[in-house]
This record gives sequence, C-alpha cells and structure tokens, in this order.
Amino acid sequence: MATRRRAARKPTYGAAVRLARLLLGLQTRQHGWSFASVQAELEISERTLLRYLAIARTELFDDAGRPVIETFRRGEQRMLRLTDSAALGESTAYQVLFFYFALSVFQFLDGTVIRDGVDELWERVRKSVRGVDGARLADFKRRFYAVPHAMKDYRAFDEHLDAIVVGLVNNRRLRIDYGGLLGQGKPHVFEPYTLLMYRGGLYLVGRSDRGRKIIALAVERMRSVEKLPERFEYPDSYSPERYTEGIFGLIEGPDTAVEILVKDAETHAYLASRQLHPTQHFRARRDGGWVLSMTVRGVAELKYWILGLGPHVEVLRPATLRGEIAAMLRAAARAYRKA
Repeated sequence: MATRRRAARKPTYGAAVRLARLLLGLQTRQHGWSFASVQAELEISERTLLRYLAIARTELFDDAGRPVIETFRRGEQRMLRLTDSAALGESTAYQVLFFYFALSVFQFLDGTVIRDGVDELWERVRKSVRGVDGARLADFKRRFYAVPHAMKDYRAFDEHLDAIVVGLVNNRRLRIDYGGLLGQGKPHVFEPYTLLMYRGGLYLVGRSDRGRKIIALAVERMRSVEKLPERFEYPDSYSPERYTEGIFGLIEGPDTAVEILVKDAETHAYLASRQLHPTQHFRARRDGGWVLSMTVRGVAELKYWILGLGPHVEVLRPATLRGEIAAMLRAAARAYRKA
C-alpha cells in the first residue's frame, strides 16, 4: 500500500504576522538578530523559527533571485540578518550626507583596503537616493568636510591592514613582528579585539602571548603581520570603552589625581568646551583662575598635553608630575637661550 505523502504545513494568519514581525525586526538590526532573541520576541520555538526560515528561503527573494534573509554565526550564537540587497532601501539626501560626513574620518586611510571598502560602501548608499533627492547631493564633498590633523600615512601598510581585518572579523590569531617606537621590539602571537583610531593613527588592541594584559600596538610599527590558522574566543568581558576608560590617551599607568591651574579666561573657555577626561572638574578660584582636577590612569601623554598649553597652565599636584614638567620646561628654555 502506497504511503500518502504528508503535506507541508501551510502558514496560518498568525504565522504570517510573525514572519512580518521578523522582517521588520531585521530591518532595525543591521548587525544581526540572534535565534534566541527572535524566539523570545516572537514567542516561538526553535523548530517553528526553522520552519519560518525554510519558507523565507523558498518564497522571499530580491530582484536577482537571492534570498533576503541569511544566517551566520557570531561565536556560539546563531544569527539572522537581511542580505545586503534587502537591507539597503531608498535613502534621503540628508541621510546620505550625514553618512558621508561620518565616513570622512577615514580619509587619512587613503590608498588602503579599508578606504577602498569605505568608498565602495559610500557609492552603494549614494546610488540608493532616488528622484529629486539625488540632485541635493551635488557638490556634497564641498558641503561636508573634515580637516585632518597630523594624520599618519598607511598606504605602505595595505597587506598589514588586510590581515588585521581578516583576524578581527574571523577571530583569527595573528603573528605580529612589532618594531616598537625606535625599532626595538619582539614578535607577538596576538588575539585582535579592536582596530582603534586615535589622533590620526591606527592601533590594534588585543591580547599578546607575551603577557596577561590587553595592549595596543601601533599599525605603522608592525614590521610584518601574518594570519594564523588558530582561532580564539572573543571575550565577553572585554569592551574598548572599558579598556580606554580613565586613560589620558593610550599609554596606561597608575591612577593619579591631578590638579592643574588654568590661568586665563580664554584657556578656560577652550578647555571647558571639551571633554578632556571623564573625571574632569573645573573649580573657580578667587584670583580669577580655575583649577582643573581629574584622576587619570597614567600621565605619560598628559605631560606632553600640559607642555602644549605653555604658560597658560601650571601643575599644582602631584609633586612628581610638577617636578617633571618643570625639568622639561627648563631644558626647553636652555635650548632657546641664544635666540
């Protein structure tokens, strides 16, 4: 007796609503939506979610015939996201211009794989503008502009950046021959966590096999970067915010309570309009000056920032920092005695 083939379950009204909610949810989660979160949001089982995905793969396509939903993994998590063609809808001229202004911070990476990727992304977004809105993009490069300051040149480090990006995206260890500031240095087997931009430079933050602490390596001081086959687990406890919190710059050190006398109103206005450090606090003095206080994790970069303000500021404490600044100023003054 022939066995009757079981008919596939047809989606019900409730299932159609949940599928619509799934698509709308993916529109607002460009970096992906985990299986567990989707199940909790839609109040469905994993089996039901897999059934919805099977329907989406056979029924929902873009103009090129590609499914609009794709699955991927982030560590141990299974994730969903819209494919590139589905995620990119029409944009307004204002959205595109704001996007271009945000991308302009990458201009110092001209000639590198990162800048090439940014340019490609920009072109895709720009072409998404339709009709009259497209005319508003005329001369957009003159309307939105960022002035680079002391930017480093990375055109000779294309292969390094390519390997770094692969390591970051795929949780791959890297072998880095690091030269250090003056050419000294040692090789590292490195777990890359973050590619960080700081004052016109690129730094790779992660963990080296040479120590237990998380460190930052300057890209331009890398003599070679090699992709290794070994993978690593991206640590849940790590965040770039937590790593940089409290540091005045990138060179960390012991916690130090600092007080700096700001002597004139112009310098106070200049400094008070900026967030120099999360713990900064200005206190007015009766003599017309202000005291800037903060607790920093390391003073190596703070010293040079203070020197840059010249006679407009004075270190009050700690005494060790005051003494170092005084010695550096005396050495600078000696160099100009014959001028």
